[in-house]
Amino acid sequence: MKRQFYEAKRISLVGDRRNNQDRSILLEAGSATLLAVADGLGGHPKGEVAAQLFIDTCELMLRNAEHPLRDPRRFMHQCIHRAHHAIINFGDRQTPPICPRSTAVIAIVQHGKAWWAHVGDSRLYLIRDGGVLVQTHDHSLVQHIDHARRRPARSAITRCLGGLDQPPEVSFGIPMALQEGDTLLLCTDGLWNQVPQDDLVRLMGAEDLGAGLERAGHMAASRPRSDNITAIALRWGSPARGARHRTSDPDEQDEAECLDLPASRLQGNR
Repeated sequence: MKRQFYEAKRISLVGDRRNNQDRSILLEAGSATLLAVADGLGGHPKGEVAAQLFIDTCELMLRNAEHPLRDPRRFMHQCIHRAHHAIINFGDRQTPPICPRSTAVIAIVQHGKAWWAHVGDSRLYLIRDGGVLVQTHDHSLVQHIDHARRRPARSAITRCLGGLDQPPEVSFGIPMALQEGDTLLLCTDGLWNQVPQDDLVRLMGAEDLGAGLERAGHMAASRPRSDNITAIALRWGSPARGARHRTSDPDEQDEAECLDLPASRLQGNR
């Protein structure tokens, strides 16, 4: 079986916030590599717990899965739904009960192919040949309704983990065969909302992927009222371009909230 060769880096910065409610994981098990990022919503209590429960669920499921994964899409769907129920159960056990919430974006790389899924406004980009080939579609009022210039809508998420008992509708990308030099970037809105896309693409194309990712993170953190900033970048390549699994660990005031809207009011990719 052909081995996977890639270079992967991740960062997490607090920004201008008092604590970091973002969480991430980069994990290889069997023939699969898991990348996941979560942004706990500050407009709801214990967002950091919601984000961590998603990450913990992803890790547990990948470690316990049979490899190779027979159906990566189904695996990601189960990760998101099980994490959602874990968050609901955690909130119900508190006194008084609370409703922690989080965004989620997850990708699986296996046998040279990438699958991904998301809920909320944490994004995945697939960068190829100096441009964005794929970008996930945010589940937010800004992208669903013409409210982009109205501040109350800027942080309003229309799908998230936690909140309603029923799990959120998950958006899946079309699986893509990776080409040498492709870069997958998973990030919270603290990065993409502050760094122009052209700059992100340029920095992800840097010869030193880690330096480029760190530069992007510090650009975002330097903005006034910056949010938590978390990102994972994976560059696909040959043994000459990168190691099988080389990572850097992350460094450890508008608040986001999730609106409970019926699916009939939303439009977007599925």
